[in-house]
Amino acid sequence: MTSRELPPLLDTNDPHQAFSLSHALSDFLPRGSNLLDEDAESQSMPRGYHLVYFPPDTSQSSFLPDGTDPLHSPGEPFTRRMWAGGDITFRAHGCRLFPGEIRCDESITDVKIKGNEGEEKVFVTIRRELAYPLEGQEYTPKGKFLVENRRLVFMRAHQSSQASATQRAILKPPHKPSFSHILIPTAELLSTFSDLTSNGHRIHLDKQYCQEVEGHRNLLVHGPLSLVLMLQTLQFHHRVQAERDGKKPYTLKHVEYRNLAPLYAEEEMKVCLRQKNPHDYEIWIEGPDGGLAVKGTATMMLRNEPESERPTQLPRGYYYPAPHPGPENSTIFTTA
Repeated sequence: MTSRELPPLLDTNDPHQAFSLSHALSDFLPRGSNLLDEDAESQSMPRGYHLVYFPPDTSQSSFLPDGTDPLHSPGEPFTRRMWAGGDITFRAHGCRLFPGEIRCDESITDVKIKGNEGEEKVFVTIRRELAYPLEGQEYTPKGKFLVENRRLVFMRAHQSSQASATQRAILKPPHKPSFSHILIPTAELLSTFSDLTSNGHRIHLDKQYCQEVEGHRNLLVHGPLSLVLMLQTLQFHHRVQAERDGKKPYTLKHVEYRNLAPLYAEEEMKVCLRQKNPHDYEIWIEGPDGGLAVKGTATMMLRNEPESERPTQLPRGYYYPAPHPGPENSTIFTTA
């Protein structure tokens, strides 16, 4: 699979796509957490919003029976797909929401088979590098603004007698959060997010399919949606703390996460944060039983990045904001 050639994906970083996601999330995030101003042009794309760009370059007729595209699938008999986790590294300069071409180069970098015979799981890692063209419409490493590794897991189809929810051990978080936010994702939110991400996976859209084929009690919350909710909550909390302390807020540099248990539509989930030091956070989501559903870490960085990280040329319509003044060792503390 690692030799499989995946076509580059081209898209337009139109602000309307990001605004649509912002509107969809507005009722599910802490009040005042919206990071987009519709009156401002060329603002930075919020961390995680890249997920609503670059739809798969696959015709709908070639989609698999579960509604997923076949590009990353190992094929029969591993027909069930789940989002296992991943990591993202953001360049400090980010990407501006100004209509223009952006590109995603995608490759399968690792494939591992785990489990006993008959119960194997195939873990597939997909690397995505996102960039915008510089003057002359050339893509170079200087134009790269994000690198993401997605980890998918593929499993065998359930036998009819197996299509019932598996009882899982509840893993409790080791610490209490310094900040948390409770929300209840709706079926409408899942449908909207599926549309915005061009994700036709039936586990997010078809309750009967979830119950009868996949063995789940309700629609599953997308792995990427859980990620966006964590990142938006983290950035909101960090900004509020910085403003309270008279500091300049940092921006997200790196996030790594694992999906440990399903989250379901119409059920409570709690997004949790715990600050370890001025730059590093533990982030997680608890399900309605208080068990860990998603677990991750995040690292922040100063907004005024080193000059060496900036592209020497920017495409027309892009600009840098004035760097924030302030000492490099500015610290931000949270309250328990």
